[in-house]
Amino acid sequence: MSTTIEKRPFGTLPDGRPVFLFRFTNESGAIADVTNYGGRLVRILVPDKNGKLTSVIKGYETLEGFLKDGGNYLGAMCGRYANRIAKATFVADGQTYTLAANNGDNSLHGGIEGFHIQCWDYAIEDDALVLKYFSKDMEEGFPGAMNVEIRYTWSETCELSMQITAGTDKLTPINITNHAYFNLSGEGDILDHTLRINATRYVPIFEDAIPTGEILLVKDTPFDFINAKPIGRDIDQDDLQIKNGVGYDHCYVVEKEAYGDLALAAEATSPATGITLKVFTTMPGVQLYSGNFLTSEYPGLEGKPYSARQAFCLEPEYFPDSPNQSGFPNCMVKAGEAFEETIIFQFS
Repeated sequence: MSTTIEKRPFGTLPDGRPVFLFRFTNESGAIADVTNYGGRLVRILVPDKNGKLTSVIKGYETLEGFLKDGGNYLGAMCGRYANRIAKATFVADGQTYTLAANNGDNSLHGGIEGFHIQCWDYAIEDDALVLKYFSKDMEEGFPGAMNVEIRYTWSETCELSMQITAGTDKLTPINITNHAYFNLSGEGDILDHTLRINATRYVPIFEDAIPTGEILLVKDTPFDFINAKPIGRDIDQDDLQIKNGVGYDHCYVVEKEAYGDLALAAEATSPATGITLKVFTTMPGVQLYSGNFLTSEYPGLEGKPYSARQAFCLEPEYFPDSPNQSGFPNCMVKAGEAFEETIIFQFS
């Protein structure tokens, strides 16, 4: 027996289009559920240290929960540009583009109608789920018609892989990530989870979460996760950057020999369950978000609404506001070029 994929009804959009859930089950019985609504991860169940299947991400039982979720982006694929673009503007080929502003004056996660609320086309190919979306020229203000494809696989060793490819016919920024909310204990808060981030530098922010343009060392700051420590140890320190993020909401510069190589960005463990998550990426940064504003009115998978710091995110990405920051890695993709990215969430 190998990993199986089962297609199930998941609800209906207000315009009448059906949405589906795709359940991956491996030989050990571990499960990964993905929906074509926003390319979202809905549920992941993996064995704990005693072999008991444990729910390790936040989601909802039905489509209705995701439709009412508001600004949490639970499990969503975020694009065209994940994270923020300052003042919802950038310049490409000498032309200024104005984007949909949905986070104060800024653009967040692709705008009001980003990838996270789109109904993606789907196909099951052997052991993979392939989701496809066509983003029209000037959708949410972004130049260029763009085809996006995401290939999801779930291995026998509980590795969820997302291989992302995209192409455009105009110069445009591309920054796609998955916004899974992790709680490796299955319940409670995540402050006791130990976390190690493979980064000696991070990107400081202003109060509106837009980068200052600097890249600073984590040494001797609350942002030092070079050696594993509990997420909650320094989360409320009297530190300007902690105050600006209301906890952690910062991008880390992933250490690797050369950009483009798959690298271990971060590793987290729950002392309660013994479950460990490793995040691998080809992207230059990973955003740590400690769920500071996580809230929901709709009951989650555990039957209760979600609240702050019950989950954390590790989002592989280009740095926030890269289109406007000349000192950051280049996120601009030319017409005819291929954008390629791999994200792996490995559970053990």
